[in-house]
Amino acid sequence: MNRFVILLIIAALFLSACAGSQWVRTPVVKQHEFNVTLEQRQEDTSLASQRYAHPHQVEQGDLKTLLGGLTYTEEAGLLSEEKNHPVFQAAEIDRLAPVLADTLATADASQRIRFISFNHDQGVLFSVSRKTEGVMFIGSDGRLNIAFNHINLNRQASESTAIFPNYANADPLKIKSSDTPISPMAPYAQLQRFEDGKQAPMWVVVDFEKQDEAASHLSVPTKATEIASPVVAPKTESVEKAIDNPEPTKMQFQKSGGAVTSVDSLKEEHKQEIKSKLKYLKELYDEGLITEKDYNGKKMELLNKIN
Repeated sequence: MNRFVILLIIAALFLSACAGSQWVRTPVVKQHEFNVTLEQRQEDTSLASQRYAHPHQVEQGDLKTLLGGLTYTEEAGLLSEEKNHPVFQAAEIDRLAPVLADTLATADASQRIRFISFNHDQGVLFSVSRKTEGVMFIGSDGRLNIAFNHINLNRQASESTAIFPNYANADPLKIKSSDTPISPMAPYAQLQRFEDGKQAPMWVVVDFEKQDEAASHLSVPTKATEIASPVVAPKTESVEKAIDNPEPTKMQFQKSGGAVTSVDSLKEEHKQEIKSKLKYLKELYDEGLITEKDYNGKKMELLNKIN
């Protein structure tokens, strides 16, 4: 009996701890490819004060520019080099940006936004299903915060739809190491630093005023502002020929190795690459490793890439 009572006490303590602090989520948009939810931290029976600067208006265009500029570093493997990749694909940005902007404009000071986005990363022959998850909020200083739990993580077999997502357990604001850290950012977007001075690997803080300033500096000057006369370099024989013959018969490019390659040779390399993939695809089909449907579908995709 004593042993049974001890087990009951342990279970009660565990349940009370779980009930003491939890996230309360309110769905905003639930679709197969993405999920946006408002979440609030509940302590015991009351909501914890977060002091977010919500509601807050963010232009969709600014948000799309930001999401499109986010890149992460994929660590080097045994057979691969370190590479940078975009965090979001174009289709993901088109889906997420309008919903995130609208949700920031309606959230209150205790709510932050949780988002999950699915994508299909194209491999050599077949696509790989991945997901990106994180939170977004406007801090008390008016800057936008985006902190990720996962960036392009391979989805589990059970994660077939974002309508019923598997939320990450860890708080993204406390993650201190990652295999997919955010790459160096533009001046208007920086990685957050923890109290000990260390940089957060997947927590970005954005100043939209600086983003607007950077965009204005990149704008094309009008004729009225073009006061200084451009410096004209003396013509060389090659330049004169280029002017006299503005449509050369064959454009050439300088490769990193120093060799000059024409457009025709680049196209030929592209065709040879597709040809190799088609041969490999046929081998997989002949060996019974893929179905006829998969074979025909992928074959048409590769053939359509030949110009």
